[in-house]
Amino acid sequence: MRKSIQIITLASSVAVSSLICSQAIAIEQIYFGGPIVTMKDSALFAEAIAVDEGRIVAVGSKEDIEALADDATERVDLQGKTLMPGFIDPHGHMMSAGTAVLSQADLNPPPMGKVTDMAGLIAKLKEHGDSNPDAAVVRGSRYDDTLIAENRHPTREDLDQVSTTRPVVVTHISGHVTVGNSKALEMAGVTAETKDPDGGRIAKDANGQPNGVMEGNAGALLRKLIPKDTKEDELAAIRKGSEMWAAAGFTTANDQFGDPAIIDAYKKAIDDGDFKVRLTYWPRVTTIEAASKFPTVKSGTDVSEGRNLIHQGPLKLVIDGSPQGYTAHFSQPYMTQRAHDHGDYKGFSYWDDRKAFFSFVKRLHRDGWQMTTHANGDQGIQDILDAYSAAQRTYPRNDARHTIQHAQFTRPDQLVQMAALNVNPSFFIGHTFYWGDRHKNVFFGKARAEHISPMKGALEHKLIPTTHTDTWVTPIDGIQMIWSSVNRVSTSGDTIGEGQRIDPLDAMKAITVNAAWQYFQEDIKGTIEPGKLDARINLARLVIS
Repeated sequence: MRKSIQIITLASSVAVSSLICSQAIAIEQIYFGGPIVTMKDSALFAEAIAVDEGRIVAVGSKEDIEALADDATERVDLQGKTLMPGFIDPHGHMMSAGTAVLSQADLNPPPMGKVTDMAGLIAKLKEHGDSNPDAAVVRGSRYDDTLIAENRHPTREDLDQVSTTRPVVVTHISGHVTVGNSKALEMAGVTAETKDPDGGRIAKDANGQPNGVMEGNAGALLRKLIPKDTKEDELAAIRKGSEMWAAAGFTTANDQFGDPAIIDAYKKAIDDGDFKVRLTYWPRVTTIEAASKFPTVKSGTDVSEGRNLIHQGPLKLVIDGSPQGYTAHFSQPYMTQRAHDHGDYKGFSYWDDRKAFFSFVKRLHRDGWQMTTHANGDQGIQDILDAYSAAQRTYPRNDARHTIQHAQFTRPDQLVQMAALNVNPSFFIGHTFYWGDRHKNVFFGKARAEHISPMKGALEHKLIPTTHTDTWVTPIDGIQMIWSSVNRVSTSGDTIGEGQRIDPLDAMKAITVNAAWQYFQEDIKGTIEPGKLDARINLARLVIS
């Protein structure tokens, strides 16, 4: 297993440089007494830094930095601990993660949780339902069918053991499969005659009746039963999420939502002193009309009245689902076929109308949006590469910085395409640990599994990759991301793709300098150098260093 590392993440985004300025007035703080890793290749290490009014003002030798101080300057001795740029989350779901902790039964399997069989899953849901008798829906999340002894999804019959009078809705650990009990299906109006929605599948039992398992976009039929969060619920979820990200050394979190009003909830949390990190959010919509309701099309724009606390990032698209949920879209069949797959199942696209998808991507590109697209299977990745390419040919743009999220089963030839298009990946590197054994031995076989999240290949093609945990899917943990990038070791101790291992510095760059660059924030974050923001977020009550 990975070793713990003591790191102080002072900078919300900063990098090394020689001392470039002297001041007539003293500065607020200086940091010294431990390794300072700036993430700036030209000067990777420094002895000390100076901070004033929420910015790094000088980086250099301890002697030079001390010369800027006076008796009023706070001197912070690192006592041998490492100071480096604060981690930047390139892909997460902060509010949903907070909500999951606060209001859903934790159905995680080991090593993240304790659910190992269907009886344990049902018991967890019953306990949660009994503890929340007034909840309109009994909710649970993060179960994994491949780590349950029965090796299957729960069905409506299983969830009926929890309740027959209240809807019960649970979500797979991938987020791309949703299951409901009989009451939930009844309330959602799902019957044997209900047609599969665009980009979704309704699973049926031997009698042709819906068995409760809803794949891909079909899950929305059940999720609509969940009452809308109150303002108090939103603020509580933000507060919990903020605590989780800050505790893991992150100074910038990520969230994705379709309602721009949620921006106001984050601003309220900041004003109340309940938000201890910065935020980059992504509009997640499927129409131009919905996109137009957000404040800007320009990624990297500060929308927090000049405080640099909330930035709008790229618009989020989804082209397929999850490999471990059998909803990712591949050009070749899954190695292990389920009983109902007829031997050639490859997953499916979440956009059945390819022409409509290409048209939407072209329009967004034309209008100046940066786009980031969820794509796991190699066919999903190919679809979005083709769409980006078509958009660029029709409406050429310099430095669009479109990205692909997860990009797990990127083929070698697709890395070449990414380089040609200046499209960069953000890899869900934790799959090598959490699901590596099953990708190799169950889902896809050795050749495909060993090329998942090809970090080394991306670097060899001069791409600027990042890594993420997709929290709530796996715990927010920057050290885990670095460890998995370097070692690629699974839960069984197997190495998943030794040829794609990278060195620790490149792994650290993936969640600092690279992450800042991917979303047009390299001028304020990612390295330790003069002019970059420090970790105090410009508000004295929000100290997180």
